[in-house]
Amino acid sequence: MLGKRLILILLSWSLFGCGFQLQDSSGLVEKLSTVYIDTSDPYTIFYRTIKHQMKKNGIVVTNNKNGSDYVLSILADQSGQRVLSVSASNTPREYEVYYLVKWSFSKDREVLIQPVTNKKMQDYGFDQTQLLGKSIESRVVKESLAKDIVQLIFYKIDQSL
Repeated sequence: MLGKRLILILLSWSLFGCGFQLQDSSGLVEKLSTVYIDTSDPYTIFYRTIKHQMKKNGIVVTNNKNGSDYVLSILADQSGQRVLSVSASNTPREYEVYYLVKWSFSKDREVLIQPVTNKKMQDYGFDQTQLLGKSIESRVVKESLAKDIVQLIFYKIDQSL
């Protein structure tokens, strides 16, 4: 028992000693006051995810482009899936889900980040007998990919400010 505690303490010290820190986007709050998200479709999984994450981190998302300090422009927001493999009876066995977002970031009409394209992909198995569950799984995978892209965007914005 004492050995396990000692190992845990030594592991903790080594992690903090090497500069390890949990990834956090809360530093953006001090850098960003208000953000307007310019998009042609405010109902996509990505838009809802990035807006939710910004609000969760204390960033004010405005509905007025003129009343914001920064503008995040979503130039492309696409998701979909394709068949990766089929069974002998020609039914899908595996799908690949993708999410692609092209975006740019500006302040006072000055582009701080030129258009960047982020694409994430993930595959999942498909079973015809579990059709309802697999359609939900596809949506969950898309949400996960959108969250990953949001984190990439936060990191890129944080590095540019």
